[in-house]
Amino acid sequence: MAAFKSALRSIIVLGLILGAGFLGLWFLGGSKIKIQNQNSKISSSPIVKNNDLFSDFGGKTPQETLKLFIAALEKNDLILAVKYFIPENRETESEDLTKLYEIHLLSDLIKDLKSVKSGKKLDDNRYRFEVLDEMGQTAAELELIKNQNGFWKIISL
Repeated sequence: MAAFKSALRSIIVLGLILGAGFLGLWFLGGSKIKIQNQNSKISSSPIVKNNDLFSDFGGKTPQETLKLFIAALEKNDLILAVKYFIPENRETESEDLTKLYEIHLLSDLIKDLKSVKSGKKLDDNRYRFEVLDEMGQTAAELELIKNQNGFWKIISL
């Protein structure tokens, strides 16, 4: 019988707490719930704005962008070199280039990039170079994309 009274008392206390909570929400919240999409003006706009501060960095051709990128690496100007990447990849590529610089392997990357002979056009806005190693095997691929300003940016290395 004592266990029944204890359980009944706990249920009554729980009911009072929940009731007070719902009553408080009712007074503070009002009777209407308004849900509004704050991005509705942005999503209906067909024009995509370019928020890239470095959209004018790069070459008018993929080969020119590659030469500019190699020149920045040769000067050990990693900040300039990272500007040739698309905005989404700049942070990770910056970290990777910094690691290569710290362990003195940046010169190997420059040598491999200078050995690039030719690439292939994937479509009107995409281009890919194959980076060969000493054995003539494909070590990496360098993919570029043309931005809205007509400059070629590096997607991945």
